[in-house]
Amino acid sequence: MMKNLLTICFCWFALSVWGQQDTTFLYMDSLFQQLPEVLVRGERPVIKAEKGKLIYDVPRIIEKLPVTNAYEVLKELPGVTEQNGTLSLGGLRVTVVVNGKVTTLDKEQLRAMLEGTPVSRIEKAEIMYAAPARYQVRGPMINLILKSNLGQRSSLKGELFSSYEQSRREHINERATLLYTSGRFAADLMYTYSFGHTKNETEKWSEHELADGLHELTLNTLNTLSSGYGGRHNIRLGTDYDFGKKNVLSMVYTSQLGYGQDRTSMHGTGNSDKADDGDRRLHNVKLDYQSSFGLTAGMDFTYFDSPGTTVLTGVMEEEKKSFFYKSNQRINRLLFYLNQEHALNNGWELNYGAKYRTAHDNSYQFYYDGETGDLLTDNSLKSRRTEYTFNGYAGFSKNFGKRFSFDFSLAAELYNSQTWHEWMLYPTLNANYRAKDGHMFQLSFSSNRSYPDYWSTQPTVQYVDSYTEVHGNPVLKPSSDYLAVLAYILKSKYVFALFYEEKPDHFAQLPYKLPDRLAEVNKFINYNFQRQMGIRMMAPYKIGKWWSGNGMLIAMRSRDKADDFYDIPFDRKKWVFVFRTSNTLTLSKQPDVVMNVSAFLQTKARQGIYDLGNYCDVTTSVKWTSPDKKAQLTLTGNDLFDSRNRMDLRIDYANQHSRTKFNKSNRNITLSFLYKFGGYKEKKRKEVDTSRLGH
Repeated sequence: MMKNLLTICFCWFALSVWGQQDTTFLYMDSLFQQLPEVLVRGERPVIKAEKGKLIYDVPRIIEKLPVTNAYEVLKELPGVTEQNGTLSLGGLRVTVVVNGKVTTLDKEQLRAMLEGTPVSRIEKAEIMYAAPARYQVRGPMINLILKSNLGQRSSLKGELFSSYEQSRREHINERATLLYTSGRFAADLMYTYSFGHTKNETEKWSEHELADGLHELTLNTLNTLSSGYGGRHNIRLGTDYDFGKKNVLSMVYTSQLGYGQDRTSMHGTGNSDKADDGDRRLHNVKLDYQSSFGLTAGMDFTYFDSPGTTVLTGVMEEEKKSFFYKSNQRINRLLFYLNQEHALNNGWELNYGAKYRTAHDNSYQFYYDGETGDLLTDNSLKSRRTEYTFNGYAGFSKNFGKRFSFDFSLAAELYNSQTWHEWMLYPTLNANYRAKDGHMFQLSFSSNRSYPDYWSTQPTVQYVDSYTEVHGNPVLKPSSDYLAVLAYILKSKYVFALFYEEKPDHFAQLPYKLPDRLAEVNKFINYNFQRQMGIRMMAPYKIGKWWSGNGMLIAMRSRDKADDFYDIPFDRKKWVFVFRTSNTLTLSKQPDVVMNVSAFLQTKARQGIYDLGNYCDVTTSVKWTSPDKKAQLTLTGNDLFDSRNRMDLRIDYANQHSRTKFNKSNRNITLSFLYKFGGYKEKKRKEVDTSRLGH
């Protein structure tokens, strides 16, 4: 069976390459420029491989795609997929940065900022499987490069966007953008607003063994976001000033204000009603200075505040629960960084720098009896934590002729908190070898260290319903990550890669049914290791002049091993296959109407003691563009078969048995309209491509 699947993978890749060589279909890249990197002429976007990077020309990739913001652009880059709100690059976790600059925004906050960034602001994207230390990011990285508006004549341009989504309930998104340029000064202002309702249903069956026998539980959960709640405001103001000779000072302010109300009811063996009300407030300020002699310095400050109130009443067989709690997480994060780059003799380049990051967490969670209002001190907690990270690095790179180049860096980092105080070394290597025109090899190696989130290490207990609890783990350890990737790039279009990733002390949240009472505890625990290895293939294709697309195929072997998981250690292995394709069909040139059809499939997988079901999604859209390119109207059908979030989650391991079926409907119809005014156009691109790739 495995041999047959691998044979199909290689045949698909070979057929994609063979088909592109037929002049009936495409391929106008017969001339390869003799340069330190590979440049290709062609109709479709192609890859530029340079010093461990794959560079994609974003405007050409998305020219006919129905994308409306920067986050949607990331999901269309070859090899990038999204699952449960998390981006991955060829099956590997990836970090997204903008203009090569680190930030104190977390994953969700950065996503909100990208969703408010218009597509027309993006110039290119860079993908690295091992980000050099000068980026102050470790492991796979997508660097999204925005267009510079400095040096242009005085002008005021703008963009208006609106979308309406209808699923079980409605959801709206609005965006307005202004861009002002005047010689050495440029400023942009963006405002987005989103509001919506959601409805989720979960069916859970569980066997729970206690001393008095086996208990069969049926738990049906209905989760509804009440009308009038679930909105978010995002504001971004950015300015750039050029003092001359490429000395540029930049300032960006970002604000995110959210509010919402959540109602959850559970019925079955256990019954409970839960109400959550809360707000989220974020303010971020970033200053950055770039000099003409290779110096970059800056600071980044984030303030985050999320007060909330939860009320829960419920009963599980004979045990009753009635309480409410007030909580808040208030975090201040500050980052300073300094980088220097030098161009030395004989083509050598030297870079070094340092960063200092500190975070102050001032959080509390106070529980009160639901009937008397008395404070429940056993479950209540008030926490003040301070942590800091100091990182210093040095690196060098060189091109040896036109065929070989490499980039090596070493970072030393001190991480200090109430729990840990440790130094770590992080080596990173990128090497490119061009065997001959059209044949490029890339070798990447990186190391990383991951630290648990603030709440996961607190000695707290949170109640999801009358049966399910979430416990903190004060002894949770950070994990390490070692990744090696060997890629072969054919004709600057087709990518074939082998990868191996080892994560000692990997941590993940897993459930466990307590032997002394009817309760399921979800807690982050450390594995011995998590290991992934596999192959990845990406290939574009074109049929005639009206159909083009790209496909990705991943075959991966995963292994999770944990000797210290209560009384049931595990060592579980699984082959996982991932397939993704995106197709663009030109329905008409006059008027300009294009259609896009994309599909994603992931076979069954394992995570700890979980068995995950198949995951698939099919989405299609039709986009009309006005003759003057200023207006776009897009109709999108997301998750047409309503299969994305209807996955079965099973546990059949040792004495732990349960099945969870998610009935969240993701199928929806979205109608969006985009209008550009004041000459707000994307820059014309030359035919010689500076392509680039990108969570």
